[in-house]
Amino acid sequence: MYTNENVYSGELNIVFKNEKDREDAKNFLLKALSETYGKSISGQLEITAEGVPGIIIYMDTERGPAIEITVIFSTPVRYIIKSIDPTIKLQSIQRIAKIIESFLVGYMETGGKGIIYFVYVPGQKIVPPRVESRIKSFLQKLFLGNLIFIFALSIIISYGIYLIAGPYYTPIILLLSQIPLIIISPKIVTAIMSDWTIDRESPYVYLIGIKLSIFKYQNEIYRLFYPRRYEIKKRLFYETLGELNEEKIKEILSEYGLNQDEYELEIKRVNLYEIVSSVTKEYNVSIPSIHLSNIIIPNAAASGVSSKYSSLIITTGLLTNLNHDEMLSVIGHEISHLKRHDVITFFILSSLEYITRVYVTMTLWPTYMTTFDFLLLMLYMYISLTVLFFVAKFVEARADIDSALILGNPLSLASALRKIGGRKLLIEYRKPSSRLAFWLSWNPHPPILFRIENLERLAREKYNMKGPWQAAIESCIKDFIHSLRFVI
Repeated sequence: MYTNENVYSGELNIVFKNEKDREDAKNFLLKALSETYGKSISGQLEITAEGVPGIIIYMDTERGPAIEITVIFSTPVRYIIKSIDPTIKLQSIQRIAKIIESFLVGYMETGGKGIIYFVYVPGQKIVPPRVESRIKSFLQKLFLGNLIFIFALSIIISYGIYLIAGPYYTPIILLLSQIPLIIISPKIVTAIMSDWTIDRESPYVYLIGIKLSIFKYQNEIYRLFYPRRYEIKKRLFYETLGELNEEKIKEILSEYGLNQDEYELEIKRVNLYEIVSSVTKEYNVSIPSIHLSNIIIPNAAASGVSSKYSSLIITTGLLTNLNHDEMLSVIGHEISHLKRHDVITFFILSSLEYITRVYVTMTLWPTYMTTFDFLLLMLYMYISLTVLFFVAKFVEARADIDSALILGNPLSLASALRKIGGRKLLIEYRKPSSRLAFWLSWNPHPPILFRIENLERLAREKYNMKGPWQAAIESCIKDFIHSLRFVI
């Protein structure tokens, strides 16, 4: 990135599949900027630079010509924003740059299309009952969003136990109380997250995707799909007799004012039970309880002390964004956690950290704590938790390697990670120093670019490597040191 008083430039690591993709991205950005800035745009020029398309956009103010924007759709995409008017501040130019980047990232993630999905599991409820939906919404907000409330509740409980048991026994009681919660955690997660249960009797998931121009998408959401979503969903399923006939679907949509030339129709029929079953067979473990959560974010999570007493939550976003092999690989990563009893591993690691921290604190500062002592304690806590999450990254890296080795397709998992972690990837591409921040973050997952590179290296080396644990630990430490040296 280059900047001075009147020029700001940058690039985005967007990979185009073909020349049509470049043209579509160019046209998308032109239209997006035109709708955003309207009459401020006084002219535009389509150009070719280094054999790839580009655009130049001129913006005026009341005083006259103000800003010139040049975007070249190479790989990576490059842009230059020049201030013609000396009164234009650098912050204004940087704001335009962020808008351009957000449009390009949005295009990368959606292809310039907005998609409305209707999801069905034949043989089960079409739309969750309203009361149940409200309860689940409350629980999801309580346990997944309102962390301050949960933190405050844990403090109250801890203080109550402290008053009864005293300082030396309270930490042990708190840890022991977690064991029943870990055992029943699959039931808790299922109650909070599950919208449908996938089993032998209901193995399929049907998805109807209505793909609209991103500029028409927002209008149709508010005009049609949000206020009448349940009505449309029921009609699409029942009037096609559960077979999702394409012609009948188009006929129904036309009754709601959608012309066939305004959208693309995508119909998927996924045998999710068979996908999970095939993965567990490769891992030689029992099939967990499988649940589908109607959440647009692509994700999957396994919970339980073993595969026999566990649950696997898969979001609808995973099914809509990934192909068959990519889904296999992601589920393979989660099944690795169950096969290796990683819930127990995480519990032991966090328990050791907690007990050590508590008793170190009570030993060094049994009565009175000065301000300096408190700051030292905060520093110790930060280092201790950072080390805990850094070690947890070994577990996640090992699960990647397990999936690659057991299922034999590391590039599919790498491809899935690119789709799931698009925005984080852009951060790492734009600011390589952020990789060190990700290594030191309180997040159990390693930097996503590291995970992708590790899987691609695994594919190149044809599985000629050490055991998964050793390979994961060594690769994590090596990349952390490399990231540290880069920053220093």
